[in-house]
Amino acid sequence: MAETTPQGNRPAIRAVPSPMTFLRTAFLATAAAGALALLTAACAPVGGGTPADTAKPGATSAPSPASVSVHRTGGFAGVDDQITVDPTGGWTATDRARARKSGELTTSEQEQLQTLAADPRLETEAVRPTAPTKCADAFQYTVTVDRTGDNRTVTVSFADCPGDENLPEAAAAIANLVTGAVDS
Repeated sequence: MAETTPQGNRPAIRAVPSPMTFLRTAFLATAAAGALALLTAACAPVGGGTPADTAKPGATSAPSPASVSVHRTGGFAGVDDQITVDPTGGWTATDRARARKSGELTTSEQEQLQTLAADPRLETEAVRPTAPTKCADAFQYTVTVDRTGDNRTVTVSFADCPGDENLPEAAAAIANLVTGAVDS
């Protein structure tokens, strides 16, 4: 006797969802709702408000103003430059011979500087372990950021030597920005 399968019942059996199908659908719907909530929260502006608020001029929160000081010493010629930038972008530079010059950062440079001055990496860079530099005649930098809005001062010292480990990226970016603006 040949075995036969009841073909007539298969469509009816497949039409009834199994408990696992229901659970899988419920899980996927919950996961999709959670992902949507995370994406919505990630796109929300910091400090509350709606995305429309960020399109308004002045609605974005700027970092608290900071004054920045960069002291550059060493190098082959033995420089000793002290550069101070106030929160408005005005700078004063004094060299080894105590000659003074002053100027203003461009609006773009000022915005970049204030963003870098608010960088949270500076706190980590200030307390990072350091080793003696591997470079001879390298520039030595001391970058000091005085955040006027929260009464905190952060100081980071480093040698400008690409072969050294654990170089401070945020402090080096500040030093490059400030010395580049003054030297140009």
